Amino acid sequence: MGPTLEFGDRFIRQVYILTIILTIVISAVLLGFNLAALPSFLIGSVIGLSMFWSIEFVIRRLVRPGKTQKTKYLLGFIALGKYTVLGVLLYFLFQMKWLNVYAFGGGIVLVQGAIIIKAVGLMITILRKKDPEQP
Repeated sequence: MGPTLEFGDRFIRQVYILTIILTIVISAVLLGFNLAALPSFLIGSVIGLSMFWSIEFVIRRLVRPGKTQKTKYLLGFIALGKYTVLGVLLYFLFQMKWLNVYAFGGGIVLVQGAIIIKAVGLMITILRKKDPEQP
């Protein structure tokens, strides 16, 4: 049986790692070229990662059979706490006049970019293994 395209725990972990690496690399570039965009990019990256984490967390908790009322309260508490922290970060971003819309948007979509990079890499790997001329 040939290789299959699967999105499991390993894929999600690799997306987290790739996103963190990309955040560090892009932050280093911004540090050298455009220091004013760095806070917007970092806060955007935190928001993007938190959205991805919360989607993963909620799906793991709600799709599992046998969920309890305690699980629902936990999910509500996490959502409330997450949005409170993100609201404070955005408040400081606007209050300190650090907002750079392009860097902020780039930070938010960084997770989606990492997902696309990983998916394309998986597809290339699968296509190479199916090609009869490749060793």
